[in-house]
Parts: sequence; C-alpha cells; structure tokens
Amino acid sequence: MRLEIGTFPVSEIAFGQQTALDGHRLIVGRDELIGRLAVDRRLKAVRVDLARPGEDVRIIHVMDAVEPRHKVAGPGVAFPGFLGPTAPVGEGRTHRLQGMAVLGTGSIPGAHGGLSIKESIVDMSGPAAPYTFFSRTQNLVLGLSTAEGLSIEEASAAVRLATLRAAAYLASATEGRAPASVQRYELGPAARDLPRVAYICQIMTEGSVHQSFVYGRTVDGMLPVVMHPNEFMDGAIVTGDYHIASIRNPTYFYQNNAAIEELYRRHGRDLAFVGTVVAKTMAWEFEEKERIAHFAAKTVRLLGAQGALLSFDNGGHAVADLMLMCQKCEEQGLKTALVLFEMAEAEGRDLGFVAMVKEADAIVSTGNMDAMIDLPPVGKVLGGDQILDFNRYEGGEYGDPSRGFRTAIRRLYAATTPVGAERLTTVAR
Repeated sequence: MRLEIGTFPVSEIAFGQQTALDGHRLIVGRDELIGRLAVDRRLKAVRVDLARPGEDVRIIHVMDAVEPRHKVAGPGVAFPGFLGPTAPVGEGRTHRLQGMAVLGTGSIPGAHGGLSIKESIVDMSGPAAPYTFFSRTQNLVLGLSTAEGLSIEEASAAVRLATLRAAAYLASATEGRAPASVQRYELGPAARDLPRVAYICQIMTEGSVHQSFVYGRTVDGMLPVVMHPNEFMDGAIVTGDYHIASIRNPTYFYQNNAAIEELYRRHGRDLAFVGTVVAKTMAWEFEEKERIAHFAAKTVRLLGAQGALLSFDNGGHAVADLMLMCQKCEEQGLKTALVLFEMAEAEGRDLGFVAMVKEADAIVSTGNMDAMIDLPPVGKVLGGDQILDFNRYEGGEYGDPSRGFRTAIRRLYAATTPVGAERLTTVAR
C-alpha cells in the first residue's frame, strides 16, 4: 500500500465570502459552512469562530480536534464510515491543511451508564498554552448546540459528525491545486538483519460517550486486528472519547500518529517496521482482558515482529489491559516499550500507574495529569459559558470561565495524551 499525503501549510485563517486557499492563508466562507452543518436536525445552533496562537482566548468544552483532509485519488473517502462507505483507505493521495485544526465543542448534559462528558480546555496563550498542542494551531472552533430531548449518545454523535464534515469541507479547497510538498508512505523492503518492530494501538470502548471508532464502528467485541499504518494516516480512526481531557487521543493524533511517524522514519535504517495491530482496551472482565492480550501478542508474532511499541487509550482499570498485553508479548519473546500517562496526585508522591507487571521495564511517561496549574483571566471564551464539574476535582464553585482559577492538568485538552504526541513527560527523582 502506498499513500501520498499532499501538504498545504496554513499560517493564517480568516473569514470571507467563499472558502478558498490564498497561498498559506485559508479563507473560510462562514455562512456556507454553517449551512452545510445546520442540515443535521440534531443541531439546534451552529457557531463558527477562529482562535489563533497567542490570542487572549480560552476554548472550553472541546470534544475533538481534527486536521482537515480531502481524498483526491484512490479508494475510500475522508473519514470512512462517517462521511462515506467503509471501503479501506491508506492508498492513493490525500490532501491535508497543515498547521490548523477544527475544534468541535459542545455542552452536553447528563450521563449514560454513569458516564458523562468532562470539561476540556485549550488556552491560546498564557501558562496553560504550552500544555496543549492546539494552542499552536490555527483553529476553526465550532460551537455546536444540540436539540432538546436528544440522548447523550445522539447529541455527541451530532457534534462528532459536524466536526468531521467541517474538516472535510475545508480541505476540499485544495481540490485541483498542487501541494507545497508530498510525503509518500510505503512499507518497502528492509534489511533482514534489522530488528522487526510492530505497533500495537489500543482503542477504547466504555459506554456511548467514551469510545473510539475504526471505520465508523467501535471495537467492542473485536479481537486484535492487523491494520496497515497508512490507514491511520488516512482517517480510518476517529475518536469518540470525551472522558478526562488530558488523556484523550484526538482524531488529529490518529491522523498524525507520532508512533507511526517515528517508526516510518526509522524503517530501513535501524529497524524494520512490520505493521500495526489495533486492539480493544477497557474490557470489563479479567478473562476478557487476558484473551485480548494473548491474541494481540500472537498477532504481532505472526507479523514476524521481534519487538512491539504499545500505546494506550483511556484510564483507570484499562491500565491493566495495557500491562497484560505487555506481559503476554514479553512471554512470547517480544521486547516491548510502553507509552503511558501517570496519575500520581498533585505533588507526584503517589504511584503513577494503577497497575503494573514486572515485564513493563521500558515505559515512556507522558506526564502526571494530577499536577495543578493556575489559569489566568482571559479576554474571550469560546465553546460555552460555564466550566463543567468544577467542584469535582478542585472543591470550587461553578463560575465564569473567563476568570482565573486553579485546576488540575487533567482539564487541559490532550496535555498527557497517551499516544506520545505531546511535550509533557515526568522523570524519576
């Protein structure tokens, strides 16, 4: 499989009459975009704003971040299973708008199965900005209000679909244009004496608001399956995880998966990248956790791997799924490395991982989500007018999100994302 990603850098974004690219400047036809999204009757109102790096802006209720993509050649569509058939992607040519993101925001009350949507914040400037990748992108922010009477599952699905539609619409402005650069991704031959490495990507399913999708379907009940790394980069995986903000893996980070990019970069140099395996995490019964772990290890061995890099999705007892997968891989003679966030309380004095096995001796930490940070007042807030669940973690009062307040890093969007896409880490002391 050979995939070409054509890149169109975006360094400026502004509103205009029609959506178009003018060099590195993206002009967004706001009225046309709103019209395209408002056809979904599950949406009561659609607001479109812009947020640029360095601005005195706070974005709250962020549910997902998506890089605009447009399929111009080859099988499938952008975001298969959502915007078109589930035909496999990962071949042909896809265009991307680099340097920008579509942020879908929504305030959806209630819970399903005891699970609710958590607060998620992006500050475009100030002390919190370095903690989130999306303070450094040109952002089109969708303020999506859903109709009364919808279930939390229906409302979150409407926000998810609108965000993907907006991303595909913006990227369609590249149709017929020549990209600034083209990156080709293909697992070509590698020397036989290089260590063979696979990537195991765990995908989470926990109820209707904490889940992610492969070709438009959840991984619930699915055994580990082989996927070509190009499928990740071509929109096959979309997040539906609206749990703790800092440990989410946005769709953007599946499209630009840091582990896959690094393994591709080193393929044929100091390792042979043999492929990826997608496996469910957050199985409820221990026997099911073990079954998935055994099948993941077996599948990686069948790929001919000698080692495996494991990334994670979700938190809590799902850490046991990761550790069991590490253990079973090691028992099969596979060397493993893990990427995982920590929950070590505010001062870092607690054990960072809720589960551990002795085989897990190579772990990259993506930071402690319980560490605290003071957010200053801001001049403008997008996405809503009230912080969700403020008193749950800080013992404070619900209040105006433009005011300064103290919060745990867990509320900063993708700050400790466990796919290793961000800058934060922790070290032993």
